[in-house]
Amino acid sequence: MKTKRTSLSDIAKALNVSKATVSFVLNDKGDQFNISKEKQRLIKEKAKELSYVPNFFAKSLRQGETKTIGLVLPDISNAFYAEICKTIQEKLYDEGYNTFIVNTNDDNDLEKVLMRELIQRCIDGMIIAPSNEMKDLIPILLETHIPVVFADRPGDNLADFVGVNNELEASNLLSSFSQVPKKIVGIVPQPADVSTIQQRLNGIEKACLKANIPFESVLLPDNQSDVNNLIEGQIHSGADSFIALNNKCTLRALSGLRTAEAKIPEDVRLISFDDSEAFQYMNPPISALRQPVRDIGLQAVTRIYERLKESKEPGKHFHLSCEFMARGSH
Repeated sequence: MKTKRTSLSDIAKALNVSKATVSFVLNDKGDQFNISKEKQRLIKEKAKELSYVPNFFAKSLRQGETKTIGLVLPDISNAFYAEICKTIQEKLYDEGYNTFIVNTNDDNDLEKVLMRELIQRCIDGMIIAPSNEMKDLIPILLETHIPVVFADRPGDNLADFVGVNNELEASNLLSSFSQVPKKIVGIVPQPADVSTIQQRLNGIEKACLKANIPFESVLLPDNQSDVNNLIEGQIHSGADSFIALNNKCTLRALSGLRTAEAKIPEDVRLISFDDSEAFQYMNPPISALRQPVRDIGLQAVTRIYERLKESKEPGKHFHLSCEFMARGSH
Protein backbone atom coordinates (compact mmCIF):
# COMPACT_ATOMS: atom_id res chain seq x y z
CA MET A 1 0.00 0.00 0.00
CA LYS A 2 1.42 3.40 -1.05
CA THR A 3 1.91 5.87 1.79
CA LYS A 4 2.61 9.59 1.77
CA ARG A 5 6.27 10.54 1.59
CA THR A 6 7.57 12.03 4.84
CA SER A 7 8.36 15.73 4.50
CA LEU A 8 10.33 18.24 6.54
CA SER A 9 6.99 19.66 7.67
CA ASP A 10 5.95 16.26 9.08
CA ILE A 11 9.08 16.10 11.23
CA ALA A 12 8.70 19.73 12.33
CA LYS A 13 5.05 19.21 13.30
CA ALA A 14 5.86 16.04 15.28
CA LEU A 15 8.47 17.89 17.37
CA ASN A 16 6.81 21.31 17.43
CA VAL A 17 9.79 23.03 15.83
CA SER A 18 10.13 25.08 12.66
CA LYS A 19 10.64 23.53 9.24
CA ALA A 20 13.81 25.63 8.88
CA THR A 21 15.24 24.12 12.06
CA VAL A 22 14.65 20.61 10.75
CA SER A 23 16.24 21.53 7.43
CA PHE A 24 19.34 22.99 9.09
CA VAL A 25 19.83 19.88 11.23
CA LEU A 26 19.32 17.36 8.43
CA ASN A 27 21.75 19.31 6.24
CA ASP A 28 24.37 19.18 9.01
CA LYS A 29 24.13 22.91 9.75
CA GLY A 30 22.77 22.60 13.29
CA ASP A 31 25.94 23.85 14.98
CA GLN A 32 26.22 26.72 12.51
CA PHE A 33 22.76 27.95 13.50
CA ASN A 34 23.26 27.36 17.24
CA ILE A 35 20.74 24.50 17.52
CA SER A 36 21.31 22.50 20.69
CA LYS A 37 22.85 19.04 20.49
CA GLU A 38 19.78 17.58 22.19
CA LYS A 39 17.41 19.10 19.64
CA GLN A 40 19.61 17.92 16.80
CA ARG A 41 19.53 14.39 18.23
CA LEU A 42 15.74 14.43 18.54
CA ILE A 43 15.27 15.70 14.99
CA LYS A 44 17.56 13.05 13.52
CA GLU A 45 15.88 10.30 15.51
CA LYS A 46 12.43 11.45 14.41
CA ALA A 47 13.58 11.60 10.78
CA LYS A 48 14.78 8.00 11.06
CA GLU A 49 11.58 6.94 12.81
CA LEU A 50 9.42 8.45 10.07
CA SER A 51 11.65 6.98 7.32
CA TYR A 52 12.48 10.41 5.94
CA VAL A 53 14.28 10.39 2.57
CA PRO A 54 15.72 13.71 1.31
CA ASN A 55 14.14 15.11 -1.85
CA PHE A 56 17.04 14.85 -4.29
CA PHE A 57 15.66 17.27 -6.86
CA ALA A 58 14.62 19.90 -4.34
CA LYS A 59 18.10 19.83 -2.85
CA SER A 60 19.62 20.02 -6.32
CA LEU A 61 17.56 23.07 -7.20
CA ARG A 62 18.77 24.83 -4.05
CA GLN A 63 22.40 23.99 -4.81
CA GLY A 64 22.13 24.72 -8.54
CA GLU A 65 23.49 21.30 -9.56
CA THR A 66 22.40 17.66 -9.42
CA LYS A 67 25.85 16.04 -9.42
CA THR A 68 24.47 13.79 -12.16
CA ILE A 69 25.79 13.10 -15.68
CA GLY A 70 23.69 11.53 -18.42
CA LEU A 71 25.35 8.73 -20.40
CA VAL A 72 23.77 7.89 -23.78
CA LEU A 73 25.01 4.68 -25.42
CA PRO A 74 23.85 2.88 -28.59
CA ASP A 75 24.21 -0.74 -27.49
CA ILE A 76 25.26 -1.73 -23.97
CA SER A 77 25.04 -5.41 -24.95
CA ASN A 78 28.19 -4.77 -27.00
CA ALA A 79 31.29 -5.46 -24.89
CA PHE A 80 32.89 -2.26 -26.21
CA TYR A 81 30.12 -0.03 -24.85
CA ALA A 82 29.71 -2.11 -21.72
CA GLU A 83 33.35 -1.40 -20.85
CA ILE A 84 32.96 2.30 -21.64
CA CYS A 85 29.85 2.40 -19.45
CA LYS A 86 31.60 0.68 -16.53
CA THR A 87 34.65 2.95 -16.78
CA ILE A 88 32.65 6.18 -16.98
CA GLN A 89 30.31 5.26 -14.15
CA GLU A 90 33.17 4.29 -11.83
CA LYS A 91 35.22 7.39 -12.65
CA LEU A 92 32.26 9.74 -12.23
CA TYR A 93 31.47 8.15 -8.87
CA ASP A 94 35.05 8.78 -7.77
CA GLU A 95 34.55 12.45 -8.74
CA GLY A 96 31.34 12.66 -6.68
CA TYR A 97 28.86 12.32 -9.56
CA ASN A 98 26.01 9.89 -10.22
CA THR A 99 25.25 8.53 -13.70
CA PHE A 100 21.95 8.22 -15.56
CA ILE A 101 22.56 5.54 -18.22
CA VAL A 102 20.27 5.12 -21.23
CA ASN A 103 20.53 2.62 -24.09
CA THR A 104 19.23 3.76 -27.49
CA ASN A 105 19.55 0.46 -29.42
CA ASP A 106 20.87 2.61 -32.27
CA ASP A 107 17.30 3.87 -32.72
CA ASN A 108 17.42 7.48 -33.91
CA ASP A 109 13.95 8.38 -32.67
CA LEU A 110 14.42 6.70 -29.30
CA GLU A 111 17.71 8.51 -28.84
CA LYS A 112 16.03 11.90 -29.21
CA VAL A 113 13.33 10.97 -26.70
CA LEU A 114 15.81 9.67 -24.12
CA MET A 115 18.08 12.71 -24.49
CA ARG A 116 15.18 15.04 -23.82
CA GLU A 117 14.15 12.99 -20.79
CA LEU A 118 17.67 13.21 -19.41
CA ILE A 119 17.71 16.97 -19.87
CA GLN A 120 14.35 17.24 -18.08
CA ARG A 121 15.92 15.47 -15.11
CA CYS A 122 18.24 18.45 -14.72
CA ILE A 123 21.48 16.58 -15.37
CA ASP A 124 24.64 18.66 -15.14
CA GLY A 125 26.19 17.32 -18.34
CA MET A 126 25.99 14.56 -20.93
CA ILE A 127 28.39 12.03 -22.47
CA ILE A 128 27.00 10.53 -25.66
CA ALA A 129 27.93 8.03 -28.39
CA PRO A 130 25.32 9.25 -30.88
CA SER A 131 23.25 7.30 -33.38
CA ASN A 132 21.89 10.46 -35.03
CA GLU A 133 23.84 12.88 -37.15
CA MET A 134 24.86 16.09 -35.39
CA LYS A 135 22.38 18.17 -37.39
CA ASP A 136 19.53 16.09 -35.94
CA LEU A 137 20.79 16.53 -32.37
CA ILE A 138 21.38 20.30 -32.50
CA PRO A 139 17.71 21.23 -31.81
CA ILE A 140 17.80 19.11 -28.64
CA LEU A 141 21.19 20.36 -27.48
CA LEU A 142 20.06 23.96 -27.97
CA GLU A 143 17.28 23.36 -25.44
CA THR A 144 19.86 23.31 -22.67
CA HIS A 145 23.17 24.90 -21.78
CA ILE A 146 24.68 21.79 -20.20
CA PRO A 147 28.09 20.67 -21.48
CA VAL A 148 28.16 17.68 -23.85
CA VAL A 149 31.08 15.39 -24.67
CA PHE A 150 30.94 12.93 -27.57
CA ALA A 151 32.66 9.58 -27.02
CA ASP A 152 33.59 7.02 -29.72
CA ARG A 153 31.25 8.65 -32.27
CA PRO A 154 31.97 12.31 -33.06
CA GLY A 155 29.55 15.23 -33.04
CA ASP A 156 31.12 18.02 -35.07
CA ASN A 157 34.33 20.04 -35.19
CA LEU A 158 33.08 22.46 -32.53
CA ALA A 159 32.05 19.79 -30.02
CA ASP A 160 34.23 17.88 -27.58
CA PHE A 161 35.16 14.40 -28.79
CA VAL A 162 37.14 11.48 -27.38
CA GLY A 163 37.75 8.42 -29.54
CA VAL A 164 39.97 7.09 -32.32
CA ASN A 165 40.64 8.16 -35.89
CA ASN A 166 38.63 5.35 -37.45
CA GLU A 167 39.55 6.17 -41.04
CA LEU A 168 43.29 6.25 -40.36
CA GLU A 169 43.28 3.15 -38.15
CA ALA A 170 41.27 1.17 -40.73
CA SER A 171 43.54 2.19 -43.60
CA ASN A 172 46.57 0.96 -41.64
CA LEU A 173 45.08 -2.53 -41.44
CA LEU A 174 46.04 -3.27 -45.05
CA SER A 175 49.72 -3.41 -44.14
CA SER A 176 48.93 -5.90 -41.35
CA PHE A 177 48.05 -8.78 -43.69
CA SER A 178 50.77 -11.44 -43.87
CA GLN A 179 50.70 -11.27 -47.69
CA VAL A 180 49.38 -8.80 -50.23
CA PRO A 181 45.63 -9.46 -50.63
CA LYS A 182 44.17 -10.33 -54.03
CA LYS A 183 40.79 -8.94 -52.99
CA ILE A 184 39.60 -7.50 -49.67
CA VAL A 185 36.01 -7.73 -48.46
CA GLY A 186 34.74 -5.40 -45.75
CA ILE A 187 32.06 -7.07 -43.57
CA VAL A 188 29.64 -4.29 -42.61
CA PRO A 189 27.38 -4.63 -39.54
CA GLN A 190 23.88 -3.21 -39.28
CA PRO A 191 23.07 -0.37 -38.97
CA ALA A 192 25.60 0.54 -41.64
CA ASP A 193 25.05 4.31 -41.59
CA VAL A 194 26.78 4.78 -38.21
CA SER A 195 29.53 7.38 -38.56
CA THR A 196 32.33 5.16 -37.22
CA ILE A 197 31.46 2.33 -39.63
CA GLN A 198 31.41 4.72 -42.58
CA GLN A 199 34.78 6.15 -41.53
CA ARG A 200 36.29 2.67 -41.36
CA LEU A 201 34.90 1.83 -44.79
CA ASN A 202 36.34 5.05 -46.23
CA GLY A 203 39.74 4.28 -44.75
CA ILE A 204 39.91 0.77 -46.19
CA GLU A 205 38.55 1.83 -49.57
CA LYS A 206 41.06 4.67 -49.95
CA ALA A 207 43.96 2.44 -48.91
CA CYS A 208 42.89 -0.29 -51.36
CA LEU A 209 42.58 2.25 -54.16
CA LYS A 210 46.06 3.56 -53.42
CA ALA A 211 47.50 0.01 -53.31
CA ASN A 212 45.52 -1.06 -56.40
CA ILE A 213 43.80 -3.88 -54.48
CA PRO A 214 40.18 -4.78 -55.40
CA PHE A 215 37.79 -4.00 -52.55
CA GLU A 216 34.13 -4.72 -51.93
CA SER A 217 31.96 -4.00 -48.91
CA VAL A 218 29.04 -6.29 -48.06
CA LEU A 219 26.24 -5.73 -45.55
CA LEU A 220 25.95 -8.56 -43.04
CA PRO A 221 22.55 -10.30 -43.45
CA ASP A 222 20.35 -11.04 -40.43
CA ASN A 223 20.18 -14.76 -41.18
CA GLN A 224 23.35 -16.81 -40.64
CA SER A 225 22.64 -19.07 -43.63
CA ASP A 226 22.59 -15.95 -45.80
CA VAL A 227 25.90 -14.91 -44.24
CA ASN A 228 27.37 -18.30 -45.11
CA ASN A 229 26.22 -17.99 -48.73
CA LEU A 230 27.58 -14.47 -48.93
CA ILE A 231 31.02 -15.47 -47.63
CA GLU A 232 31.19 -18.49 -49.93
CA GLY A 233 30.24 -16.33 -52.91
CA GLN A 234 32.98 -13.82 -52.10
CA ILE A 235 35.59 -16.58 -51.85
CA HIS A 236 34.50 -17.92 -55.25
CA SER A 237 34.86 -14.40 -56.69
CA GLY A 238 38.51 -14.27 -55.61
CA ALA A 239 38.37 -12.73 -52.13
CA ASP A 240 41.19 -13.94 -49.91
CA SER A 241 41.15 -11.27 -47.18
CA PHE A 242 38.30 -10.11 -44.94
CA ILE A 243 38.04 -7.18 -42.53
CA ALA A 244 35.09 -7.29 -40.13
CA LEU A 245 34.21 -3.74 -39.14
CA ASN A 246 33.29 -4.53 -35.55
CA ASN A 247 33.70 -7.46 -33.17
CA LYS A 248 30.04 -8.54 -33.27
CA CYS A 249 30.08 -9.25 -37.01
CA THR A 250 33.52 -10.91 -36.78
CA LEU A 251 32.06 -14.04 -35.20
CA ARG A 252 29.39 -14.41 -37.86
CA ALA A 253 31.93 -13.87 -40.64
CA LEU A 254 34.17 -16.49 -39.02
CA SER A 255 31.26 -18.94 -38.95
CA GLY A 256 30.70 -18.31 -42.66
CA LEU A 257 34.35 -18.95 -43.46
CA ARG A 258 34.29 -22.24 -41.57
CA THR A 259 31.08 -23.31 -43.29
CA ALA A 260 32.81 -22.64 -46.62
CA GLU A 261 35.68 -24.85 -45.36
CA ALA A 262 38.16 -22.05 -45.95
CA LYS A 263 41.37 -22.60 -44.00
CA ILE A 264 42.52 -19.60 -41.95
CA PRO A 265 45.09 -18.19 -42.61
CA GLU A 266 46.23 -20.56 -45.39
CA ASP A 267 43.32 -19.91 -47.78
CA VAL A 268 41.86 -16.68 -46.43
CA ARG A 269 42.82 -14.13 -43.83
CA LEU A 270 40.56 -12.37 -41.31
CA ILE A 271 41.10 -9.21 -39.25
CA SER A 272 38.60 -7.66 -36.87
CA PHE A 273 38.31 -3.93 -36.26
CA ASP A 274 37.55 -4.18 -32.52
CA ASP A 275 38.98 -6.83 -30.28
CA SER A 276 37.19 -9.26 -27.99
CA GLU A 277 38.54 -11.23 -25.07
CA ALA A 278 37.26 -14.41 -26.71
CA PHE A 279 39.33 -13.91 -29.87
CA GLN A 280 42.58 -15.06 -28.28
CA TYR A 281 41.07 -18.44 -27.34
CA MET A 282 39.75 -19.34 -30.79
CA ASN A 283 41.39 -21.66 -33.31
CA PRO A 284 43.07 -19.88 -34.90
CA PRO A 285 43.16 -16.85 -32.58
CA ILE A 286 41.63 -13.85 -34.32
CA SER A 287 43.90 -10.93 -35.17
CA ALA A 288 42.23 -7.67 -34.21
CA LEU A 289 42.64 -3.94 -33.81
CA ARG A 290 42.18 -3.18 -30.12
CA GLN A 291 40.68 0.20 -29.30
CA PRO A 292 41.72 1.96 -26.07
CA VAL A 293 38.24 1.49 -24.59
CA ARG A 294 39.07 2.28 -20.98
CA ASP A 295 41.13 5.32 -21.94
CA ILE A 296 38.23 6.64 -24.03
CA GLY A 297 35.96 6.41 -20.99
CA LEU A 298 38.46 8.01 -18.63
CA GLN A 299 39.26 10.85 -21.03
CA ALA A 300 35.54 11.49 -21.62
CA VAL A 301 35.02 11.96 -17.88
CA THR A 302 38.05 14.23 -17.64
CA ARG A 303 36.67 16.31 -20.49
CA ILE A 304 33.14 16.59 -19.06
CA TYR A 305 34.65 17.56 -15.70
CA GLU A 306 36.64 20.33 -17.38
CA ARG A 307 33.54 21.42 -19.30
CA LEU A 308 31.56 21.74 -16.07
CA LYS A 309 34.14 24.26 -14.89
CA GLU A 310 34.40 26.18 -18.19
CA SER A 311 31.48 25.77 -20.59
CA LYS A 312 32.56 28.50 -23.05
CA GLU A 313 35.90 26.94 -23.92
CA PRO A 314 36.15 25.77 -27.56
CA GLY A 315 35.59 22.06 -28.15
CA LYS A 316 38.60 19.77 -28.24
CA HIS A 317 39.15 16.50 -30.10
CA PHE A 318 41.21 13.71 -28.54
CA HIS A 319 42.21 10.93 -30.96
CA LEU A 320 43.68 7.99 -29.07
CA SER A 321 45.82 5.28 -30.67
CA CYS A 322 44.78 1.66 -31.26
CA GLU A 323 46.93 -1.45 -30.87
CA PHE A 324 47.07 -4.26 -33.43
CA MET A 325 46.82 -7.65 -31.75
CA ALA A 326 48.70 -9.95 -34.15
CA ARG A 327 47.42 -13.46 -33.60
CA GLY A 328 46.92 -16.28 -36.09
CA SER A 329 44.23 -15.24 -38.55
CA HIS A 330 45.88 -12.54 -40.65
